[in-house]
Amino acid sequence: MSDPICTVDSASADERWIITGASGQLGGHVVSLLASARAAGRVLALAGAGAVGVGVEVRRIPLQELVALRACVRSWRPTHVVHLGAMTAVSDAFARPDEAHAINTVATRVLAEETGACGGRFVFSSTDMVFDGNAAPYRETDAPSPPSVYGRTKVAAERAIVGMPHALAIRIPLMFGIPVAKTGTTFAAQLAALRSGRPLKLFTDEHRTPIWLFDAARAVIALARSDETGLIHVAGPERLSRLEMIERVARLLAIHEPKLEPISRLAISSAEPRPADLSLDGSRFLARFPQLAPQPMSAAMLR
Repeated sequence: MSDPICTVDSASADERWIITGASGQLGGHVVSLLASARAAGRVLALAGAGAVGVGVEVRRIPLQELVALRACVRSWRPTHVVHLGAMTAVSDAFARPDEAHAINTVATRVLAEETGACGGRFVFSSTDMVFDGNAAPYRETDAPSPPSVYGRTKVAAERAIVGMPHALAIRIPLMFGIPVAKTGTTFAAQLAALRSGRPLKLFTDEHRTPIWLFDAARAVIALARSDETGLIHVAGPERLSRLEMIERVARLLAIHEPKLEPISRLAISSAEPRPADLSLDGSRFLARFPQLAPQPMSAAMLR
């Protein structure tokens, strides 16, 4: 397997990228990294209504518009497609399951097929929410058992592409950090609440392996340039509850008495179960890309 050290920080002259979800928190960082690697002139950003990094071509194509998606891939003829666009809100997927299936599953399959037809490499972002939270930490070989509509659409997408020789599904956990657009994420809202002294209710019994946005973006680009196929987990090095995450942020900001209220996830009414522990085992990624090891939360927040 070839692993150039410059898996992220440089760009080949013949690369042509399509990034979906380019206005999202992860997509914005992927586009920004590619632009900084002087690949901006060969990046096509597919995005919703949000802002996208300067210097790249942007097209506003809804993921349900399959004819337009196919035409886009065929005309651009990408060497790499990074599919990050999705309906990610669990409540929205529950309320509109057909739309969630169209966006999260069908569009993924179509993009993967079209990418393969033009000889390109396809990667897409899946989620830790393909698991039920009862047997963490999860490896790539563990059987998914999602309790939510959102998780089921992602499992279906994985199964649609996992046998394709040019395709890879990347399971990514909860992300933290400031998106390129600066706002619009749960973490950004929590950070604003901390700084303004507003109270926050945070789960003590819901655990994840959170990853810094920048580290996740670097991993996605490196994997897109690799020959990995099937499934892979990219996860942060720490198992943290929602409360522990924000306590660390408060310490880094020198907020000595933050208004944090510990609660149980069971205290919140939800149409679908909230998994207790979705920690991912990211050792396969670390073995392949030790130079891209995700940072602990406290170290990442100091960057």
